[in-house]
Amino acid sequence: MDIIEGPPIETDPLLLQAARERQRKDELKGYVLMAASALGFAANSACVKALARLGFPSLEIVFARSVLQLGLGLLGCLFYRISPLGAEQRPWLVLRGAAGAFGNACFFYAVTVMTLADATVVFFTGPVFSALFASWMLGEPYGAFDRGASVICLLGIVMVVRPEGQMGWGAVAALAGAMSGALAYCVVRRVGRGVHSMVHVVYFGALSFVGSLVMMFLVQVPKVPATPEEWLLMAMVGVFAFAGQALLNRGLQLAPTGPATLMRNLDVVFAFVLGIALFDEIPRWTGVLGALVIVSCTVAMGMHKWRTQ
Repeated sequence: MDIIEGPPIETDPLLLQAARERQRKDELKGYVLMAASALGFAANSACVKALARLGFPSLEIVFARSVLQLGLGLLGCLFYRISPLGAEQRPWLVLRGAAGAFGNACFFYAVTVMTLADATVVFFTGPVFSALFASWMLGEPYGAFDRGASVICLLGIVMVVRPEGQMGWGAVAALAGAMSGALAYCVVRRVGRGVHSMVHVVYFGALSFVGSLVMMFLVQVPKVPATPEEWLLMAMVGVFAFAGQALLNRGLQLAPTGPATLMRNLDVVFAFVLGIALFDEIPRWTGVLGALVIVSCTVAMGMHKWRTQ
C-alpha cells in the first residue's frame, strides 16, 4: 500500500496562516506594551521632577528607584520560577544593566535641571544612537537615509536646548543618557527572547543600586524623606520604573523595530502633557518645533529600517 505524504509543515497553507495570525497578535501585543511602557516612564519622570522640587538630589532618587526595581524584579523571577542570573548571557546582561543604570542616572539629573518635556525630548534622540550601535553590534545597515535623519535630528536638539548654566549641563546629561540607553536597547535585542524580561529588570536594578549607593554619597548630599507624601513619591518612582521597564523589555521582544518606535515616542507626548498639567511648564515654540523634528526623524529612521529589513 502506497503511503501518500502530506505537504511539509512549512508549506501547509493552514499552518502558515495560523503562524501569521500568531505573529500579528504578538506584534499587536508588543505595540500595546510599548505604549503602556511609555506612560509608565512618563509618570516615573513626573515623580522625579516632583521630588527634585522638594530638594531631593537626583542620585538619591535613582537609588530609591533601584531598590524597588531590584526587589520587584527578584519577586517577578520567583513568580515565573526563573533564575535571575541569566545563565550563559551574563556578560551581555551586565553590560545591559550598567548601560541602563548610567543612562537612567543621566536622565534623572537632566529632569531636575530642565523642563520635563525638554529633558525627555533630548533623551529620545536615542534611536539615532541605536542605529549606530545596531550597525556595530547586530550588523544592521546604516545608510544615507539614517545619516541624513541623524543630522536633521541634531538640528532639532539645537532648537530644544538652551545652553546656559545648568540647562546646558542637563542637555549634555540627557544626550549621554540617550547614548547609554541606546546601547542597553541594542543589548536587549542582541540577547533576544532567550532571556526573560524579568532578568533584564534584575540586572538593571542591581547595577543601578550599587552605582547610585556609592555615588550619591560622593557627589551629592542625600536627604531623608520627612513626610508620607515624600515616601510615597519615592515609592512611585520605583513602581512606575519597574512597570515601564518590564513592559518595554517585553515589547521590544515582540514588536518590529519601526512601528515600536512610534509607540516609544509616546513618552514625549506624555511628558509635554504632564509638564503642563502638573508643573506649569509651558513649552517654548522653538522647543515644540525641535521636538517635532526629533520625533519625526526617529520615527522615520525606525520605519525605514523596518521596511528595508
